[in-house]
Amino acid sequence: MMENEPRHRTNLRLLAPLFLFAGISFFAAPIFHPNNTCADWLMKWGQLSADRIWIPIHQVASLGFALGAATLFLFAIVGPRQMVGLCGGAAATAGFGMMSMLTLIHATSVSVLGAAYNSATTTTQRESARLMAMALVSYDVAVEGVAAVLLSTGLVMLALYLFRIEAISAFPVLVLAGDGSIWAVQYFRLLRVFHYGFPEWVPYTSLGLWLCAVGVLLAIPQKAPRLSGEVVAAT
Repeated sequence: MMENEPRHRTNLRLLAPLFLFAGISFFAAPIFHPNNTCADWLMKWGQLSADRIWIPIHQVASLGFALGAATLFLFAIVGPRQMVGLCGGAAATAGFGMMSMLTLIHATSVSVLGAAYNSATTTTQRESARLMAMALVSYDVAVEGVAAVLLSTGLVMLALYLFRIEAISAFPVLVLAGDGSIWAVQYFRLLRVFHYGFPEWVPYTSLGLWLCAVGVLLAIPQKAPRLSGEVVAAT
């Protein structure tokens, strides 16, 4: 068992660039997302679809989710095998994978319908475009609810896993767990009791920071993680 420790630590460190690249991808949305203050969400998305960077920034964010899913899957299986790590990796991978596709829905399908709504010349045409857009958004919102539970639960469990394998201490695990829970907290509006909600850019930024932080932690040389159940011979 002792001979496996360097190998496990080396495998985890190899994932550091993937964590960093996936994390950086999430900052495309909050940094480059164009502003539009139109009160009608469908009209707003239709107007934004004409922006040349509208689809590319969502493609980059989708890449972040997809790469994050692959990285977290590998992270859970190449390190020391523990139940919390495997379950956390499975949940986070599923959540990230679902969000990878959903991220492009409002940047493509719904935005096209928004543009059609803006250019419609009759009330019937506008009502039809809005009905189809609402159907897509309803699907988007419902699936994101499932993804939010999987994603945040998985990241909290993986933060605990990092503590269990002695990659981080108690305080960083609390920070990572809190950061990882933001996506679900925002979706389910758990802060409404305080009459507060995170701005739209915060959940994306939180995921980017979580992935980048883990990437940095893995890149820094540390003492090899202790495998559960190891037996050290007395000398």
